[in-house]
Amino acid sequence: MLFKKIFNINLTKTVLRLCLLFICLSICSACQSDVKVINIGYIGPLTKRATDLGIGPANALKIAVEEYNRNKKPEEPVVNLFIEDDQWEKDNAIITYEKLRREQDINIIFISNSEGTIAISDKALEDGVILVNPLNNDALLSKLNSNTFKIAKSTEQANSLIAIRIIELGLKKVAIMNYPNDFMTIASTSCKKLLDKNGIKNKIVTINKEATDFEKELKSFKKEGYDAYVFFGYKNFGFAMKQARELGITAPFFGSTVLLDPAYYENSQGTIVGTECTFFTPADGNWVLANEFLDTYKLTYGEKPFSVWPPLQAYDAMNLVLNEVKTINDTKNSDQYFDEWLRQRLNNVKFFQGTCGNISIGKNGASKGIYFSLYNYESKGSLIKVKR
Repeated sequence: MLFKKIFNINLTKTVLRLCLLFICLSICSACQSDVKVINIGYIGPLTKRATDLGIGPANALKIAVEEYNRNKKPEEPVVNLFIEDDQWEKDNAIITYEKLRREQDINIIFISNSEGTIAISDKALEDGVILVNPLNNDALLSKLNSNTFKIAKSTEQANSLIAIRIIELGLKKVAIMNYPNDFMTIASTSCKKLLDKNGIKNKIVTINKEATDFEKELKSFKKEGYDAYVFFGYKNFGFAMKQARELGITAPFFGSTVLLDPAYYENSQGTIVGTECTFFTPADGNWVLANEFLDTYKLTYGEKPFSVWPPLQAYDAMNLVLNEVKTINDTKNSDQYFDEWLRQRLNNVKFFQGTCGNISIGKNGASKGIYFSLYNYESKGSLIKVKR
């Protein structure tokens, strides 16, 4: 009897120990895999220049994160968003990235500026951070490392439309004024490539970033008989439009995706009217979803963005990423690094339904599915699609 009692006691203790061990293992396993918080940073131009490429996207990202946090399930991580101003300068992008890493321990970084994207891409890879450019998507960015994603329009496709239009109109000699950054330089070279292929004479002149007086270049263009003027630059190029008309230049104007910046119109004193440019509106994407977002934007911030494509693209890029983030506790293996897991998830995105269209991501981290059209600057802050 004594032996039996001792045996039963030992058996009970063994069972209890096994139960406790199982509970501990379960708790430890849960601790290892349960991600509670994801920190996301955004770097964009909130002051100085190109603010339409920073303020609208920042607001759109805030809307997307707020909607996610409001609707997420209990087991899905909370997302925090931290925003920094780079004033459209790559050196500031490096500084603000380091600040976000140091102070906020970000896991994902969104950045608008192509040069800034290049500047921080290697550091992001080293830090295990996923880098997303929600505005620009070009061959140069696609040569960066595997942690860099471009969930945006194709820079080459959008700006090649200008060259195609010039060819359609039968123009023979084209002056291209180029702002010296990667995006505008790629726009200029994409345009030039098509013009060269079709035997149309053209000349690219790179302008100083802070320039406001373009009379010297314009007088030279007029003397040489250019019959088309392309302005691949930001608001200061409005001064060039004004000065061109004052010099008696009547040739048609063409521009890029940034013409709706109100300062562009003001600097041109209205001479921007009639300029044809590449742009994106709800009619080019998912009309219903795009207008739902723009209504939410107006309700949140009191007015709709004057340039709609930057916030539309940013909103889609964030929602696409959040769609993967919410699955982390179900899909990430305990031995996977965060960036390895998210990189694999993003590379497998196919036909994500966004405001800009159905977006897919290729193995080079570049998206497809967002396509710009040709528009005419009809009146202050208003564009109309060109009938071709």
